[in-house]
Amino acid sequence: MDCFSKTILSFMLTVVVINTYCYSQLPKLHMPFKIEAAGKVIDLYGSGHAAPFIFDFDGDGRKDLIVGEFDAPISREVQLKFKEMTEEDKRNFVKPFGGKARIYINKGTDESPVFGDYTYLQAGETDASVESVCCIGFDPFVVDLDGDGVRDVTSGEYKSGFIHLYKGIKGKPFEFQAPIDIAQPDTVLKFNGTMVRNMRTANFIDFDNDGDFDMIWGNVLGEVYLSKNIGTKLKYEFTNSVSLTVYGKQIIVDGKSDPFPVDWDNDGIIDLLVGTEAGDIIFFKGKNEADTDFEPGVSIWTGRVYYLGEKPSYFEIKRSLDALKEERPYPENCYRVRLAVADWNNDNKLDLIVGNTYSCEREEKSMEISGNIYVFLQK
Repeated sequence: MDCFSKTILSFMLTVVVINTYCYSQLPKLHMPFKIEAAGKVIDLYGSGHAAPFIFDFDGDGRKDLIVGEFDAPISREVQLKFKEMTEEDKRNFVKPFGGKARIYINKGTDESPVFGDYTYLQAGETDASVESVCCIGFDPFVVDLDGDGVRDVTSGEYKSGFIHLYKGIKGKPFEFQAPIDIAQPDTVLKFNGTMVRNMRTANFIDFDNDGDFDMIWGNVLGEVYLSKNIGTKLKYEFTNSVSLTVYGKQIIVDGKSDPFPVDWDNDGIIDLLVGTEAGDIIFFKGKNEADTDFEPGVSIWTGRVYYLGEKPSYFEIKRSLDALKEERPYPENCYRVRLAVADWNNDNKLDLIVGNTYSCEREEKSMEISGNIYVFLQK
C-alpha cells in the first residue's frame, strides 16, 4: 500500500472512530408517541409535510404547538369575515392559499400538554400562508428577530429562496402583521444557481454569540448554509450565506435538508441535527464556538456515518432504517422529516419533535399523503 492510500485509510478510520465516539455520547431516546389534539392523533390528510414548533403562543406559561402543513382550506374566521364584506371588498379580496400554520393551544399543563382543536395563524387580518410547491408548505420558526420583546414567526417556501417574516403585534398574541421577505443578498444575487435556493427551510440561533439571531438553512439539494446576522439585536442584517462543512467539505445529506441548530450533546457548543428526505436525522457535532466546520455526521437512529462531501443514496438510507425493524423510529412509508427540539415533559432534558410526510391508502384505494408529529422523549 502506497503512502497516499495509507493516508486515506488512516483518515477514514479516524472518521469512523470520531463518529463512534459521537454516537456513544448522544442522548438516548425512547420510542415515540404521536401528538394528539381534540382526542385523536394529528393527521394532515391530503396535505402532509408536518412541520412542528413548540412555544408558549398565548403567554400563559404552558407550551403550545404550531404545525405547518402543505395545503389547507380557508379558515372559518376568514370565511366569516368574507361574508360580512361589501361586494366591492369581496371583489378585491385576495383569498389565502397554500401552506398554512395550525395553532394548537395547550389546555393541559406545561408538564403534560393536552391540545384541543386548532385555529390557523393569522397575519395581516387573514390566514398566514405561503405558496406550496413540491416539497414544502408552511415551515414555522418562532423568534423575536427584531428585539422588540414580541415574538415573530418565519417560514421558508419552495420558490424564490425568500424567508418570510410575520412580525408579532404587541398586545395581540394571536395576530401578526402581513409577511415581508427577510432581506438577504443571496435572494437578490444569483447564488450558485436556482436549485440551491429552492425549498429553503430556515431556523435561527445566535451562532456567533454576538447577541442577535443568525440563520441556518437547508434546501432541496440537501445542503446546509449559514447566513450571519451582522446587524444588531434590534435591526437584523444578514450576510451572504456560506456552506457549513465537515473538514472543509460541504455538508450534504440525501435531500431536502432541515438543519436544526442546538447543543444536542450538552457540551456548550452548537451542534446540528439535520432532517432528510429519506427520514433520517443526522447529528453533526460542533467543534468550537462559531466554527462553521463540524465533526462528521452520524445517523441518530442507525449510527451510519455520513462521509465527507458525498451525497448519500436515498434508497440506501431507507434500507438502513428498514433494517432496524421493530426499532425503526417511524413506519417505512414516512419520509421528509421536519425537526423541533423542546423539553416536552419538563424533566430538564431536551426531547426531539419530528414531523413527517407519509403515503397512505384510504377507502377509495387511491394513494394520498398525510403527516403526523412524533415526540421522542430523552431517556
